[in-house]
Amino acid sequence: TELLIALRDSCARAVVAGSIRRERPDVGDIEILYISKIAEATWPGELIPRPGHIAELEIEDLVRRGVLARRPLKNGRTAFGAVNKLMVHVASGIPVDLFSTTEGCWWNYLVCRTGGAVSNMRIATAAKAKGLKWTPYGPGFEVICGHGMRRLEMVSSEQDVFRIAGLPYLQPWERE
Repeated sequence: TELLIALRDSCARAVVAGSIRRERPDVGDIEILYISKIAEATWPGELIPRPGHIAELEIEDLVRRGVLARRPLKNGRTAFGAVNKLMVHVASGIPVDLFSTTEGCWWNYLVCRTGGAVSNMRIATAAKAKGLKWTPYGPGFEVICGHGMRRLEMVSSEQDVFRIAGLPYLQPWERE
């Protein structure tokens, strides 16, 4: 909740996904999916304001204030890119994964980041059986057309993801 409140003003959308959204009793991490607002801001090390994704400034501020820290991976590096930011909530030690997306990719990404792994595999497998490729971080499903050309089946809701794959819709808490 603390992190969603901190991101509220800098995001067009933000939601907790993963096992928390699936209402699991045991939670290993917190996954937050968000769409940053774009606005004019003064970025660190710059003097002149310019347009940019202002959620990135808020996340950097949470790091500066010691609320979040970059989480080292097994190889000692950190993942802090434009799309994926693997962090840790300093006070609790709980891993926090922040995923940035766009409005066009929101629903696919939300289904994927909500998971679980079994549910995601079912969607991908069912789509493949229909001649589709699920692009969970993209705007829809890829369809092979004549001459190897591809087009997309666009997704505009969580229900669309399941429907296009040919599966019954499952509420987040019903997903494995």
